[in-house]
Amino acid sequence: MEAILALADRVTADSPREAPAPQPLALHFPGGVIGLQSTVSVGADTTNQVVLEDRYVSRFHCRLLPHGGRWLLKDLASTNGTFLDGARIAEADVDAGARIRVGSAELRIEETAPRLQATLPGLVTRDPALAPVLELLRRAAPSSLPVTILGESGTGKEVAARALHELSDRSGGPFVPLNCGAISRELAEAELFGHEKGAFTGAITSAPGAFGAADGGTLFLDEIADLPSRLQVTLLRALEAGEVKPVGAPKPRCIDVRVVCATHQDLRLRIREGAFREDLFYRLRGVTLELPPLRARPRDILPLAEHFLPPDRSFAPDARAALLAHPWPGNVRELRHVVQLASLLSEAQVIRAYALRFDDSPPRAWAPRVCEPGATAPAESTVELRGRTLYELEELAIRAALARHGGNRRAISAELGIARSSLLRKLDALRLRG
Repeated sequence: MEAILALADRVTADSPREAPAPQPLALHFPGGVIGLQSTVSVGADTTNQVVLEDRYVSRFHCRLLPHGGRWLLKDLASTNGTFLDGARIAEADVDAGARIRVGSAELRIEETAPRLQATLPGLVTRDPALAPVLELLRRAAPSSLPVTILGESGTGKEVAARALHELSDRSGGPFVPLNCGAISRELAEAELFGHEKGAFTGAITSAPGAFGAADGGTLFLDEIADLPSRLQVTLLRALEAGEVKPVGAPKPRCIDVRVVCATHQDLRLRIREGAFREDLFYRLRGVTLELPPLRARPRDILPLAEHFLPPDRSFAPDARAALLAHPWPGNVRELRHVVQLASLLSEAQVIRAYALRFDDSPPRAWAPRVCEPGATAPAESTVELRGRTLYELEELAIRAALARHGGNRRAISAELGIARSSLLRKLDALRLRG
Protein backbone atom coordinates (compact mmCIF):
# COMPACT_ATOMS: atom_id res chain seq x y z
CA MET A 1 0.00 0.00 0.00
CA GLU A 2 2.84 2.40 0.87
CA ALA A 3 4.52 1.54 -2.43
CA ILE A 4 1.35 2.42 -4.34
CA LEU A 5 1.05 5.76 -2.51
CA ALA A 6 4.69 6.53 -3.16
CA LEU A 7 4.22 5.74 -6.86
CA ALA A 8 1.14 8.00 -6.95
CA ASP A 9 3.11 10.82 -5.35
CA ARG A 10 5.89 10.46 -7.89
CA VAL A 11 3.42 10.47 -10.82
CA THR A 12 1.65 13.54 -9.45
CA ALA A 13 4.89 15.41 -8.89
CA ASP A 14 6.34 14.57 -12.29
CA SER A 15 3.16 15.10 -14.36
CA PRO A 16 2.91 18.59 -15.91
CA ARG A 17 -0.08 20.57 -14.67
CA GLU A 18 -1.96 22.92 -16.92
CA ALA A 19 -1.44 26.54 -15.94
CA PRO A 20 -4.69 28.38 -15.23
CA ALA A 21 -5.81 30.72 -17.98
CA PRO A 22 -4.70 34.32 -17.45
CA GLN A 23 -7.35 36.61 -15.97
CA PRO A 24 -9.21 38.49 -18.75
CA LEU A 25 -7.59 41.92 -18.75
CA ALA A 26 -7.35 44.89 -21.06
CA LEU A 27 -4.53 47.36 -21.69
CA HIS A 28 -5.73 50.98 -21.79
CA PHE A 29 -3.44 53.39 -23.60
CA PRO A 30 -3.87 57.01 -24.79
CA GLY A 31 -6.82 56.95 -27.18
CA GLY A 32 -7.50 53.24 -27.17
CA VAL A 33 -7.87 49.90 -25.41
CA ILE A 34 -6.84 46.39 -26.40
CA GLY A 35 -7.87 43.10 -24.82
CA LEU A 36 -4.98 40.96 -23.60
CA GLN A 37 -5.42 37.72 -25.53
CA SER A 38 -1.83 37.04 -26.53
CA THR A 39 1.52 38.85 -26.47
CA VAL A 40 1.21 42.62 -26.95
CA SER A 41 4.21 44.76 -27.89
CA VAL A 42 4.45 48.49 -27.16
CA GLY A 43 6.69 51.01 -28.91
CA ALA A 44 7.09 53.76 -31.50
CA ASP A 45 7.43 51.40 -34.46
CA THR A 46 4.21 50.91 -36.45
CA THR A 47 4.54 47.12 -36.34
CA ASN A 48 3.76 47.12 -32.59
CA GLN A 49 0.25 46.26 -31.44
CA VAL A 50 0.26 49.48 -29.39
CA VAL A 51 1.95 52.37 -31.21
CA LEU A 52 2.95 55.41 -29.12
CA GLU A 53 4.08 58.52 -30.98
CA ASP A 54 6.41 59.83 -28.30
CA ARG A 55 10.06 60.84 -28.69
CA TYR A 56 10.86 59.24 -25.32
CA VAL A 57 9.53 55.84 -26.43
CA SER A 58 11.89 53.34 -28.07
CA ARG A 59 10.95 51.60 -31.33
CA PHE A 60 10.30 48.36 -29.41
CA HIS A 61 9.94 49.50 -25.83
CA CYS A 62 8.23 46.77 -23.79
CA ARG A 63 6.05 43.70 -24.07
CA LEU A 64 3.15 42.11 -22.18
CA LEU A 65 2.98 38.33 -22.39
CA PRO A 66 1.07 35.53 -20.64
CA HIS A 67 3.23 33.64 -18.17
CA GLY A 68 2.12 30.86 -15.81
CA GLY A 69 -1.48 32.00 -15.53
CA ARG A 70 -0.54 35.66 -15.07
CA TRP A 71 0.68 38.53 -17.24
CA LEU A 72 4.32 39.50 -17.37
CA LEU A 73 5.55 43.01 -18.27
CA LYS A 74 9.03 42.91 -19.82
CA ASP A 75 11.21 45.86 -20.79
CA LEU A 76 12.97 45.40 -24.17
CA ALA A 77 16.19 47.23 -23.30
CA SER A 78 14.47 50.58 -23.89
CA THR A 79 16.46 53.83 -23.68
CA ASN A 80 14.29 55.53 -21.07
CA GLY A 81 12.99 52.48 -19.22
CA THR A 82 9.63 50.97 -18.35
CA PHE A 83 8.02 51.96 -15.04
CA LEU A 84 5.42 49.92 -13.14
CA ASP A 85 3.57 51.79 -10.39
CA GLY A 86 6.41 54.32 -10.22
CA ALA A 87 9.31 51.82 -10.11
CA ARG A 88 11.61 51.04 -13.04
CA ILE A 89 11.52 47.35 -13.88
CA ALA A 90 13.24 44.86 -16.17
CA GLU A 91 10.31 42.45 -15.87
CA ALA A 92 7.47 42.02 -13.40
CA ASP A 93 4.06 40.44 -12.98
CA VAL A 94 1.11 42.77 -13.55
CA ASP A 95 -2.53 42.56 -12.55
CA ALA A 96 -5.70 44.63 -12.75
CA GLY A 97 -5.07 48.16 -11.49
CA ALA A 98 -1.40 48.28 -12.55
CA ARG A 99 -0.14 51.57 -14.01
CA ILE A 100 2.66 51.49 -16.57
CA ARG A 101 4.64 54.54 -17.70
CA VAL A 102 6.29 54.37 -21.11
CA GLY A 103 7.99 57.65 -22.08
CA SER A 104 5.45 60.35 -21.19
CA ALA A 105 2.45 58.05 -21.73
CA GLU A 106 0.61 56.23 -18.96
CA LEU A 107 -0.95 52.83 -19.63
CA ARG A 108 -3.37 50.98 -17.32
CA ILE A 109 -4.22 47.33 -16.84
CA GLU A 110 -7.89 46.80 -16.05
CA GLU A 111 -10.33 43.94 -15.99
CA THR A 112 -12.00 43.43 -19.35
CA ALA A 113 -15.29 45.29 -19.58
CA PRO A 114 -18.10 43.32 -21.18
CA ARG A 115 -18.98 44.35 -24.70
CA LEU A 116 -22.20 46.22 -25.31
CA GLN A 117 -25.05 43.77 -24.92
CA ALA A 118 -28.14 43.63 -27.07
CA THR A 119 -30.91 45.91 -25.76
CA LEU A 120 -33.49 43.62 -27.42
CA PRO A 121 -32.78 40.29 -29.14
CA GLY A 122 -30.17 41.04 -31.82
CA LEU A 123 -30.38 44.86 -31.37
CA VAL A 124 -27.29 46.69 -30.11
CA THR A 125 -27.79 50.38 -29.35
CA ARG A 126 -26.82 53.15 -26.96
CA ASP A 127 -28.18 56.25 -28.69
CA PRO A 128 -31.36 57.70 -27.12
CA ALA A 129 -32.76 58.34 -30.63
CA LEU A 130 -33.75 54.66 -30.79
CA ALA A 131 -35.34 54.51 -27.33
CA PRO A 132 -38.93 55.34 -28.40
CA VAL A 133 -38.67 52.92 -31.35
CA LEU A 134 -37.48 50.09 -29.09
CA GLU A 135 -40.22 50.81 -26.56
CA LEU A 136 -42.87 50.66 -29.29
CA LEU A 137 -41.32 47.45 -30.63
CA ARG A 138 -41.36 45.91 -27.14
CA ARG A 139 -45.02 46.85 -26.63
CA ALA A 140 -46.07 45.61 -30.08
CA ALA A 141 -44.32 42.23 -29.83
CA PRO A 142 -46.87 40.35 -27.66
CA SER A 143 -49.86 41.48 -29.74
CA SER A 144 -51.13 39.90 -32.94
CA LEU A 145 -51.25 43.21 -34.83
CA PRO A 146 -49.35 43.44 -38.13
CA VAL A 147 -46.27 45.67 -37.98
CA THR A 148 -44.74 47.85 -40.69
CA ILE A 149 -41.08 48.82 -40.23
CA LEU A 150 -39.81 51.83 -42.17
CA GLY A 151 -36.17 52.77 -42.68
CA GLU A 152 -33.37 53.20 -45.17
CA SER A 153 -31.52 50.18 -46.52
CA GLY A 154 -29.07 48.84 -43.97
CA THR A 155 -30.74 50.27 -40.85
CA GLY A 156 -31.59 46.80 -39.48
CA LYS A 157 -35.23 46.30 -40.42
CA GLU A 158 -34.90 42.50 -40.54
CA VAL A 159 -33.07 42.54 -37.19
CA ALA A 160 -35.98 44.51 -35.70
CA ALA A 161 -38.46 42.06 -37.24
CA ARG A 162 -36.58 39.12 -35.71
CA ALA A 163 -36.62 40.88 -32.32
CA LEU A 164 -40.41 41.24 -32.62
CA HIS A 165 -40.66 37.53 -33.34
CA GLU A 166 -38.37 36.54 -30.44
CA LEU A 167 -40.32 38.69 -27.96
CA SER A 168 -43.71 37.39 -29.12
CA ASP A 169 -45.68 34.27 -28.15
CA ARG A 170 -44.68 32.90 -31.57
CA SER A 171 -40.96 32.72 -30.76
CA GLY A 172 -41.13 28.92 -30.78
CA GLY A 173 -42.46 28.98 -34.34
CA PRO A 174 -40.65 29.73 -37.61
CA PHE A 175 -39.44 33.16 -38.74
CA VAL A 176 -39.62 33.27 -42.54
CA PRO A 177 -38.13 36.28 -44.40
CA LEU A 178 -39.16 36.98 -48.00
CA ASN A 179 -37.86 39.83 -50.16
CA CYS A 180 -40.80 41.01 -52.26
CA GLY A 181 -38.48 42.81 -54.65
CA ALA A 182 -36.71 39.55 -55.51
CA ILE A 183 -39.81 37.47 -56.23
CA SER A 184 -39.99 36.07 -59.76
CA ARG A 185 -43.08 37.59 -61.40
CA GLU A 186 -43.86 34.31 -63.16
CA LEU A 187 -43.75 32.27 -59.95
CA ALA A 188 -44.70 35.02 -57.49
CA GLU A 189 -47.99 33.47 -56.35
CA ALA A 190 -46.38 30.06 -55.86
CA GLU A 191 -43.51 31.55 -53.85
CA LEU A 192 -45.90 33.37 -51.56
CA PHE A 193 -48.77 30.87 -51.20
CA GLY A 194 -47.23 27.55 -52.30
CA HIS A 195 -48.16 25.13 -55.08
CA GLU A 196 -49.28 21.58 -55.65
CA LYS A 197 -47.30 18.96 -57.54
CA GLY A 198 -47.82 19.40 -61.29
CA ALA A 199 -49.45 22.83 -60.92
CA PHE A 200 -47.11 24.19 -63.61
CA THR A 201 -44.14 23.11 -65.69
CA GLY A 202 -41.28 22.23 -63.34
CA ALA A 203 -43.48 21.70 -60.25
CA ILE A 204 -42.26 18.16 -59.66
CA THR A 205 -43.17 18.33 -55.95
CA SER A 206 -45.54 20.41 -53.86
CA ALA A 207 -44.21 23.36 -51.82
CA PRO A 208 -45.77 25.24 -48.88
CA GLY A 209 -44.73 28.72 -50.00
CA ALA A 210 -43.75 31.52 -47.60
CA PHE A 211 -47.13 31.54 -45.84
CA GLY A 212 -47.16 27.80 -45.35
CA ALA A 213 -43.57 27.76 -44.10
CA ALA A 214 -44.38 30.51 -41.57
CA ASP A 215 -47.52 28.80 -40.22
CA GLY A 216 -47.53 29.21 -36.42
CA GLY A 217 -44.81 31.87 -36.62
CA THR A 218 -43.93 35.16 -38.30
CA LEU A 219 -43.71 36.02 -42.00
CA PHE A 220 -41.40 38.96 -42.73
CA LEU A 221 -42.21 40.62 -46.06
CA ASP A 222 -39.22 42.83 -46.83
CA GLU A 223 -39.57 45.62 -49.42
CA ILE A 224 -43.36 45.24 -49.41
CA ALA A 225 -43.67 48.30 -51.68
CA ASP A 226 -42.21 46.21 -54.53
CA LEU A 227 -44.88 43.51 -54.33
CA PRO A 228 -46.50 43.13 -57.79
CA SER A 229 -49.99 44.68 -58.05
CA ARG A 230 -51.63 41.35 -58.88
CA LEU A 231 -50.26 39.77 -55.71
CA GLN A 232 -51.37 42.68 -53.54
CA VAL A 233 -55.01 41.69 -54.10
CA THR A 234 -54.30 38.04 -53.22
CA LEU A 235 -52.27 39.04 -50.15
CA LEU A 236 -55.10 41.26 -48.90
CA ARG A 237 -57.57 38.41 -49.32
CA ALA A 238 -55.27 36.01 -47.44
CA LEU A 239 -54.84 38.45 -44.55
CA GLU A 240 -58.58 39.14 -44.30
CA ALA A 241 -59.67 35.49 -44.50
CA GLY A 242 -56.76 33.87 -42.64
CA GLU A 243 -56.35 31.33 -45.42
CA VAL A 244 -54.33 30.83 -48.61
CA LYS A 245 -54.95 28.86 -51.77
CA PRO A 246 -51.76 27.26 -53.16
CA VAL A 247 -51.44 27.21 -56.94
CA GLY A 248 -53.19 24.10 -58.23
CA ALA A 249 -54.92 23.33 -54.91
CA PRO A 250 -58.67 22.57 -55.05
CA LYS A 251 -59.52 24.67 -51.99
CA PRO A 252 -57.95 27.19 -49.59
CA ARG A 253 -56.03 26.21 -46.45
CA CYS A 254 -56.21 27.91 -43.06
CA ILE A 255 -53.00 29.54 -41.85
CA ASP A 256 -51.92 31.13 -38.57
CA VAL A 257 -49.28 33.72 -39.47
CA ARG A 258 -48.30 37.11 -38.10
CA VAL A 259 -47.15 39.41 -40.88
CA VAL A 260 -44.37 41.96 -40.38
CA CYS A 261 -43.54 44.19 -43.35
CA ALA A 262 -40.66 46.53 -44.12
CA THR A 263 -39.81 49.07 -46.79
CA HIS A 264 -37.42 51.93 -47.45
CA GLN A 265 -40.01 53.64 -49.64
CA ASP A 266 -42.83 56.06 -48.81
CA LEU A 267 -45.95 53.89 -49.02
CA ARG A 268 -48.32 56.87 -49.18
CA LEU A 269 -46.41 58.18 -52.20
CA ARG A 270 -46.62 54.73 -53.79
CA ILE A 271 -50.40 54.80 -53.21
CA ARG A 272 -50.68 58.20 -54.93
CA GLU A 273 -48.64 56.83 -57.83
CA GLY A 274 -51.04 53.90 -58.14
CA ALA A 275 -48.33 51.35 -57.37
CA PHE A 276 -49.64 50.23 -53.96
CA ARG A 277 -53.18 49.47 -52.86
CA GLU A 278 -54.59 51.75 -50.18
CA ASP A 279 -56.76 49.01 -48.66
CA LEU A 280 -53.69 46.77 -48.26
CA PHE A 281 -51.80 49.67 -46.71
CA TYR A 282 -54.43 50.06 -43.99
CA ARG A 283 -54.59 46.29 -43.45
CA LEU A 284 -50.83 46.13 -42.84
CA ARG A 285 -50.37 49.26 -40.74
CA GLY A 286 -51.46 47.92 -37.34
CA VAL A 287 -48.25 49.32 -35.81
CA THR A 288 -45.81 51.49 -37.77
CA LEU A 289 -42.30 52.20 -36.52
CA GLU A 290 -39.33 53.80 -38.24
CA LEU A 291 -35.66 53.03 -37.68
CA PRO A 292 -33.57 56.21 -37.96
CA PRO A 293 -30.43 56.03 -40.13
CA LEU A 294 -27.06 55.62 -38.44
CA ARG A 295 -26.11 59.27 -39.06
CA ALA A 296 -29.14 60.28 -36.95
CA ARG A 297 -27.89 58.25 -33.97
CA PRO A 298 -24.14 58.97 -33.78
CA ARG A 299 -23.73 57.53 -30.28
CA ASP A 300 -24.29 54.06 -31.76
CA ILE A 301 -21.39 54.28 -34.23
CA LEU A 302 -18.47 53.35 -31.96
CA PRO A 303 -20.35 50.75 -29.84
CA LEU A 304 -21.55 49.03 -33.01
CA ALA A 305 -18.08 49.21 -34.58
CA GLU A 306 -16.59 47.56 -31.47
CA HIS A 307 -19.40 44.98 -31.53
CA PHE A 308 -18.36 43.96 -35.07
CA LEU A 309 -14.65 43.95 -34.14
CA PRO A 310 -12.85 40.69 -33.21
CA PRO A 311 -12.05 40.52 -29.45
CA ASP A 312 -8.28 40.93 -29.98
CA ARG A 313 -8.58 44.14 -32.03
CA SER A 314 -9.18 47.79 -31.11
CA PHE A 315 -9.34 51.18 -32.82
CA ALA A 316 -6.64 53.84 -32.67
CA PRO A 317 -7.79 57.42 -31.92
CA ASP A 318 -7.55 58.45 -35.60
CA ALA A 319 -9.72 55.48 -36.61
CA ARG A 320 -12.37 56.40 -34.01
CA ALA A 321 -12.41 59.97 -35.32
CA ALA A 322 -12.76 58.72 -38.91
CA LEU A 323 -15.66 56.44 -37.97
CA LEU A 324 -17.49 59.31 -36.27
CA ALA A 325 -16.87 61.70 -39.18
CA HIS A 326 -18.21 59.39 -41.91
CA PRO A 327 -21.89 59.98 -42.86
CA TRP A 328 -22.69 56.26 -43.34
CA PRO A 329 -25.01 56.30 -46.37
CA GLY A 330 -25.17 52.49 -46.14
CA ASN A 331 -26.01 52.61 -42.42
CA VAL A 332 -25.23 49.66 -40.11
CA ARG A 333 -24.67 47.29 -43.04
CA GLU A 334 -21.92 49.57 -44.37
CA LEU A 335 -20.37 49.95 -40.89
CA ARG A 336 -20.18 46.18 -40.44
CA HIS A 337 -18.53 45.81 -43.86
CA VAL A 338 -15.98 48.57 -43.17
CA VAL A 339 -15.02 47.12 -39.77
CA GLN A 340 -14.79 43.53 -41.00
CA LEU A 341 -12.69 44.55 -44.00
CA ALA A 342 -10.36 46.62 -41.82
CA SER A 343 -9.95 43.68 -39.42
CA LEU A 344 -9.03 41.45 -42.36
CA LEU A 345 -6.56 43.83 -44.01
CA SER A 346 -4.91 45.36 -40.93
CA GLU A 347 -1.84 43.46 -39.74
CA ALA A 348 -1.71 45.32 -36.41
CA GLN A 349 -4.10 44.63 -33.56
CA VAL A 350 -4.81 48.34 -33.24
CA ILE A 351 -6.63 49.49 -36.39
CA ARG A 352 -5.58 52.87 -37.77
CA ALA A 353 -7.66 55.25 -39.91
CA TYR A 354 -5.84 54.34 -43.13
CA ALA A 355 -7.18 50.77 -42.85
CA LEU A 356 -10.81 51.97 -43.08
CA ARG A 357 -12.28 51.91 -46.61
CA PHE A 358 -15.33 54.19 -46.96
CA ASP A 359 -17.97 54.70 -49.64
CA ASP A 360 -17.72 58.33 -50.79
CA SER A 361 -21.33 58.73 -51.98
CA PRO A 362 -23.14 61.30 -49.79
CA PRO A 363 -26.34 60.22 -48.01
CA ARG A 364 -29.63 61.91 -48.80
CA ALA A 365 -31.30 64.20 -46.27
CA TRP A 366 -33.45 62.44 -43.68
CA ALA A 367 -36.37 63.46 -41.49
CA PRO A 368 -38.85 61.22 -39.66
CA ARG A 369 -41.73 60.27 -41.94
CA VAL A 370 -45.33 61.12 -41.07
CA CYS A 371 -47.61 58.18 -41.79
CA GLU A 372 -50.87 59.69 -40.61
CA PRO A 373 -53.73 60.83 -42.86
CA GLY A 374 -53.47 64.44 -43.84
CA ALA A 375 -49.69 64.40 -44.15
CA THR A 376 -48.34 66.89 -46.63
CA ALA A 377 -47.67 65.30 -50.01
CA PRO A 378 -44.03 65.31 -51.09
CA ALA A 379 -43.08 67.68 -53.87
CA GLU A 380 -42.46 64.85 -56.34
CA SER A 381 -46.11 63.70 -56.07
CA THR A 382 -47.51 67.06 -57.21
CA VAL A 383 -47.96 68.26 -60.81
CA GLU A 384 -47.03 71.75 -61.97
CA LEU A 385 -49.97 72.99 -64.12
CA ARG A 386 -48.38 76.20 -65.37
CA GLY A 387 -47.15 75.89 -68.98
CA ARG A 388 -48.82 72.53 -69.74
CA THR A 389 -51.37 72.04 -72.52
CA LEU A 390 -54.78 70.46 -71.97
CA TYR A 391 -53.60 67.42 -73.98
CA GLU A 392 -50.55 67.01 -71.70
CA LEU A 393 -52.66 67.26 -68.54
CA GLU A 394 -55.12 64.70 -69.92
CA GLU A 395 -52.22 62.32 -70.67
CA LEU A 396 -50.84 62.77 -67.14
CA ALA A 397 -54.27 62.04 -65.63
CA ILE A 398 -54.73 58.90 -67.74
CA ARG A 399 -51.24 57.56 -67.01
CA ALA A 400 -51.68 58.14 -63.25
CA ALA A 401 -55.12 56.45 -63.21
CA LEU A 402 -53.74 53.56 -65.29
CA ALA A 403 -50.94 52.98 -62.78
CA ARG A 404 -53.22 53.49 -59.78
CA HIS A 405 -55.75 50.88 -60.87
CA GLY A 406 -53.31 48.38 -62.36
CA GLY A 407 -54.87 48.62 -65.84
CA ASN A 408 -58.48 48.07 -64.68
CA ARG A 409 -60.30 50.04 -67.42
CA ARG A 410 -63.67 50.07 -65.67
CA ALA A 411 -62.11 51.66 -62.56
CA ILE A 412 -60.15 54.14 -64.71
CA SER A 413 -63.30 55.16 -66.61
CA ALA A 414 -65.18 55.68 -63.34
CA GLU A 415 -62.38 57.80 -61.84
CA LEU A 416 -61.94 59.99 -64.91
CA GLY A 417 -65.71 60.26 -65.59
CA ILE A 418 -65.52 59.19 -69.24
CA ALA A 419 -67.12 56.38 -71.20
CA ARG A 420 -65.15 53.15 -71.63
CA SER A 421 -65.16 53.61 -75.44
CA SER A 422 -63.68 57.11 -75.03
CA LEU A 423 -61.01 55.73 -72.70
CA LEU A 424 -60.05 53.04 -75.24
CA ARG A 425 -59.65 55.67 -77.99
CA LYS A 426 -57.46 57.80 -75.75
CA LEU A 427 -55.35 54.78 -74.74
CA ASP A 428 -54.89 53.93 -78.43
CA ALA A 429 -53.86 57.53 -79.19
CA LEU A 430 -51.31 57.41 -76.37
CA ARG A 431 -50.20 53.86 -77.34
CA LEU A 432 -51.03 52.67 -73.81
CA ARG A 433 -53.58 50.02 -74.70
CA GLY A 434 -52.12 46.60 -73.94
